[in-house]
Amino acid sequence: MKLTTIYAAKILGYITSRKNALTTAGEIVEHVGISYQYCLKIMGEMKNAGILVSEQGRNGGYQLRPGAEDVSLYEVLHLFEYRPEETDQNSDDDPFRCFMKQLYEKEAEDLKRRTIRDLYAGMNAEETNNDKAGKKERISIT
Repeated sequence: MKLTTIYAAKILGYITSRKNALTTAGEIVEHVGISYQYCLKIMGEMKNAGILVSEQGRNGGYQLRPGAEDVSLYEVLHLFEYRPEETDQNSDDDPFRCFMKQLYEKEAEDLKRRTIRDLYAGMNAEETNNDKAGKKERISIT
C-alpha cells in the first residue's frame, strides 16, 4: 500500500473523529504527522474526487462532503492505488500485472462493502462513551 493511501485514510479518520467539523490543514498536519504540502496534495486529490469539500477564509477548513461517510474503502484505495483500467494493456505478457489484477479483483468486492463510517465507527463510539463518563481524552490518529 502506498504511503499516500495511508495518509489519506488517516486524514479521513481524523476529520471523522471530529464529527466532520471544519478542520484546518494545519490541524490535520499536526495530528496526522505529515508535511503541509503533502497534506494539501492528498486533500486536493480527495476534493477533486468528491470525498472532501473545503471552505475558504478565516473560519474555513476541510470536511467530508455530505454523505462521504458512506464512501467505500474501495473508492479511497482506487484513488491512490492500483487501477486496472490504466494497466490492463499487455497484462497477459507480464506475470506481475496479472497477479496484481487478480489480487485487486478478489479484494475489491469486500472493499466496496466497507465504508469510512464502518472503519471509524468504533472510534466514534469510544469517544462518545468517554464524553458520557466525563473524560476528555484526545484521540490521535497516527
